[in-house]
Amino acid sequence: MGKKFSNRNRKTHSNRRVNWVGTFTLVAIFSGILLFLTSEKQNEQVLKSYCGDYGIYGKSLVLMKDSTFRFSYHGCSQDNGFVSGTWRDNGTTLTFSPDQIDVNLDFQYQRSNHELVPLNKPIKDKFTLCENYIADWELIEMIEDSDSL
Repeated sequence: MGKKFSNRNRKTHSNRRVNWVGTFTLVAIFSGILLFLTSEKQNEQVLKSYCGDYGIYGKSLVLMKDSTFRFSYHGCSQDNGFVSGTWRDNGTTLTFSPDQIDVNLDFQYQRSNHELVPLNKPIKDKFTLCENYIADWELIEMIEDSDSL
């Protein structure tokens, strides 16, 4: 009699484990689908993406179709940040109104071909359309490769 009781407990315990694993798997799949759809929806809202040099990792400025922007930068160790706000197009000049002030973002940039050149900061703080952007370390590699030929 004792043996039947222990077999029944094992079977119930096994079924609970299978149900838990199945539930966890379904939740993981649905979470992945939801993250993918959310990412796709956000990508549809992007108007233009700009990149620039900043420390080791660089900086990015994303202009959204609803006149908002996201600016992020990642330099060495703790030197990084994120700013968002609104932007306005004044013909050849873009004006930014950040939610919080950040010394790494100018308030006005002049559009020049594929670049945004700051009006109140050094030209080295410019942004380039990401599809045309070449990082400093890539330029150095290209020069070294051409010298070795």
